[in-house]
Amino acid sequence: MSTNRRALVLLAVAFAACGRTWPDPPPVDATKYQADYQAWREERQENLLFAVRIVGIWPLEDGDNPFGSDGSLPIVLPARVFPPRAGLFRRTGDKVEVVPAPGVPLKRGDAVLTKPSEVDEVALGSVNMQIFSMGEGPAERRFVTASDDENPVLEQLAPIQTFPVDARWRVAARFDAFQAPRSVRIADVRGGATEMIAPGELVFRINDQEQRLMAIASPESNEFFVMFKDPTNQSTTYGGYRMLHPPAVGDGQWTVLDFNVASNPPCAYSPFTTCPLPPPQNRLQVAIEAGEKRHPTVHGFQ
Repeated sequence: MSTNRRALVLLAVAFAACGRTWPDPPPVDATKYQADYQAWREERQENLLFAVRIVGIWPLEDGDNPFGSDGSLPIVLPARVFPPRAGLFRRTGDKVEVVPAPGVPLKRGDAVLTKPSEVDEVALGSVNMQIFSMGEGPAERRFVTASDDENPVLEQLAPIQTFPVDARWRVAARFDAFQAPRSVRIADVRGGATEMIAPGELVFRINDQEQRLMAIASPESNEFFVMFKDPTNQSTTYGGYRMLHPPAVGDGQWTVLDFNVASNPPCAYSPFTTCPLPPPQNRLQVAIEAGEKRHPTVHGFQ
């Protein structure tokens, strides 16, 4: 967990109901909250920059997967950096080698590769390619993604957009644990799915109406992962969903959902991501006019 997020978590520690039917969230120091909120905004800007650098993602099939700037190849990279044919990734089961084309200075760290090498990262100029896996066992998928530190879109990139901070969007939420944690199949934007653990639901009220969101968390996690959709997705916020990371608490205990720091996933800023998708039941009927907005100039995964 990042330092900035940890600071926000400390502001939203679990608290007792103190005999009230539905408590207000605990008060915060305004100066410290504003400082933590500004740190969150800076962190979100870094997330935007990271996502916009991504210029492609491709599945790695068994056998040879050639790459270069030639548009007919299965992996097409920027022509200002790559020759028409720069090499290939050779997958044999769980093993992936990169085979550089003659004279192409592909690098692993500072070393130039001159022969087939089993690597999980390789670079040429400003472009870095990484090999990674999703899923386990028979469902495991292999991909290669490319990021360009000199992607031209970075030159005219607008900053992130957010709603004004409003105290009414910090709400008390009770954690209702399931009888036993549930294994939930969470789909992703790449057409696959991953099994995750849902220990229960967060119950809260907005405009005196009860709302529920399923929480994702591993047993050792100190925070919940919550993905949600709401009516603003059709207008002012990213059309996919947004995320919250409230402190994890035990069954029947209270935490805080601070929608002022509702964050966009990386797929809000790049179509070349592996974002999970929210469970169908995490669709709120109330418009959450708080947190990160849709970016005005960047198009994410549709």
